[in-house]
Amino acid sequence: MTTLLLSTFGRLVGEQHPIAQARKALPCDAPAQQALWSELADGGWLDAGCRDFQQENGAHTLLLGEITGRSLMTLPYASTAFLLMPLLEADASLLADGLVSPLRDFPASVRCSSVQQDDGWIEHFGEAAQYLHLLPVEDGAWRLERHAPSTVAVLPGMDPTIGLGRLGQVAVTAGTLTSQVVLPVLQRHFTFELAHLVGAAGASLDMAIAYAKEREQFGRPIGQFQAVKHALVDAWMGLDNARYALRSLLSATADGTLAPDLAGTAHRLAVSAGRRACKLAIQVHGGIGFAWEHDAHLYLKRVYHLAITTQRSLGLLQAAA
Repeated sequence: MTTLLLSTFGRLVGEQHPIAQARKALPCDAPAQQALWSELADGGWLDAGCRDFQQENGAHTLLLGEITGRSLMTLPYASTAFLLMPLLEADASLLADGLVSPLRDFPASVRCSSVQQDDGWIEHFGEAAQYLHLLPVEDGAWRLERHAPSTVAVLPGMDPTIGLGRLGQVAVTAGTLTSQVVLPVLQRHFTFELAHLVGAAGASLDMAIAYAKEREQFGRPIGQFQAVKHALVDAWMGLDNARYALRSLLSATADGTLAPDLAGTAHRLAVSAGRRACKLAIQVHGGIGFAWEHDAHLYLKRVYHLAITTQRSLGLLQAAA
């Protein structure tokens, strides 16, 4: 069952969202994006963060995250499946009151930040997406705000595969949630996002390893030189260490434990290992690796992008401790 589950998701994402599609940075209402979103909805993958899926297959959350990272997914799958869907499961009034539109039809981009971090940056997926802001307010409550797509200013960002928007000052509508509902969901979403980061870095490192086996210099593959192969091994071990930390954090979440210190450790390990792996991949590829047209840069920028967004979520988890 485990192999079938992961292979089904991996094949779906791999076939319908190759790196070439990520490079196009299509909005969520593009035909190819709509087709993939429909497949994710029909297959039950939008429920991956909900109670029933987590009870039966929660241990595979990290592998699902890595698969989306390897394909550099350009849909708001993480915020929809691992943030809003569990929140809707806990409080159906969010949907009934019109704060959140049906997620099967309207993918959702969510910014998680405190008032102090409120610069308004949010991932932008086109006019057909819905845009929300989740932030803590007084007395342990959380506020979920909805913003009209037309009020989100679109700007060029660091990650060329995902648009960058800035929320307007005035929300269309808003609702309130409790910390007991929000924090466990936020911790699992944070873990999934870090798994996405590790997956992107892992794909970049795999490219470097494959290239080191093919590229010859001085009559032999460059991967046989210690300066190259030892660096690749170190980078691989760094990513594997991050995976162990993420497994521990996911296990704590499954047990209902908020673990801000463990979340900080997992973030530090994943981000440092991810950056190191992606930078090394560019170096191993040599001259072509430094060309903007090479896919290695897409992985590097996705890792840096996720390092920033997960840092905001980490700050929320640690502030609530």
